Amino acid sequence: MNNVLEFRPKCPHVETLADCREALEPLVMKILGEAVSRSYPPAEAAMVIADIADDYILMLSRQLRY
Repeated sequence: MNNVLEFRPKCPHVETLADCREALEPLVMKILGEAVSRSYPPAEAAMVIADIADDYILMLSRQLRY
C-alpha cells in the first residue's frame, strides 16, 4: 500500500484536495454527530459514510468507461 504522506506532495491537485477537505470535513463531522445522536456507534457511522463514498467512486469509475 502506498504511503499517503509520500503520495500527497507528488499529487498535482494537493491544494484542491486540501481545500476540498477543509470545506467538507465539518459537514461530514456534522453527519457523524447526527448519527451518534441517533444512537449509532461512531465507528459504525464512519464506516457507513466511507462505504457510501466508496460506492459513489465506483459509480463514477463506471461512468468514465462508457
